[in-house]
Amino acid sequence: MGRVETVGVAALLVLALSGCTGGPPAPAQPSPTAAPSAAPVSLETGTDVGNGRPAVSHDGLMVRRRAVIAVHPAPDADLGALRARLERAAAAGGTVLSGISPDVLDPGVLEHLSPDLILALPPGSTSDDAQKLAERAFGPEGSNPGVEHIHAASVLVHDLQFTVQAADPAASAHAIAEEGILSDALGNYATSQKGRTLTVSYTGPLLSDALVESVRNGIARGAGVEPATVALVPRSTTGEGVDLSREPEPAPEPSAEDSVDHPGHNEGAAPEDTASDDTGSHDTGADDSGH
Repeated sequence: MGRVETVGVAALLVLALSGCTGGPPAPAQPSPTAAPSAAPVSLETGTDVGNGRPAVSHDGLMVRRRAVIAVHPAPDADLGALRARLERAAAAGGTVLSGISPDVLDPGVLEHLSPDLILALPPGSTSDDAQKLAERAFGPEGSNPGVEHIHAASVLVHDLQFTVQAADPAASAHAIAEEGILSDALGNYATSQKGRTLTVSYTGPLLSDALVESVRNGIARGAGVEPATVALVPRSTTGEGVDLSREPEPAPEPSAEDSVDHPGHNEGAAPEDTASDDTGSHDTGADDSGH
């Protein structure tokens, strides 16, 4: 099929949020009853987003737009080779791609496309940049037999940084990884250490307030501190954030009748043009976001 499409991915459920100005938000205050021994929310990765959009008050600079390329390969295609083509084409233009969860895509897109490969462009890239990169990597429409179709999209992501003071940050990071709450809640994340400060960075699908607090509690348990001491800030204080109260509702899921016509092929959608920071990966070394 070889389609390369630009999808203006809708944002989230319109919320009447207080203090959502797009500027640096104050760190969220956890419940005064929260404690390190509180049981974490048990959620599989991705269940906080998708068909049902979460209730999010952590926006402003904590929410960014990100350009992504989602590839639906042909049967028996070499996925590694397709990724390598994209990365070579990106590197030729001085661009570094990074992996990101498919759950950042709009439900209408995911209904007919569960991409085996999805990569995010750097902050500042647009969906138009993503489409041009896909064309450089795979050629004109229908010319690459390994590609069924491609979506070049602009998506909303959470761009968060949790920090905590710990007596032994390395041991705390290990304890957090062993418990698995962050892997369950976030999927991909990165940890870094400086002195006694442990930093957990995340860029990916939007998280509900309840899930953010579960992550805060998990970090606190690993560090042996109170959840209130775990600070939450944007990963970057530069650039343009997103006021979710001004974002339109996401496109509804297609009906069964519509799905046969590839509902995600939203040719009339207007792309979004701004982007956010890089996604992290679950490790205990330096954050790969560039911040």
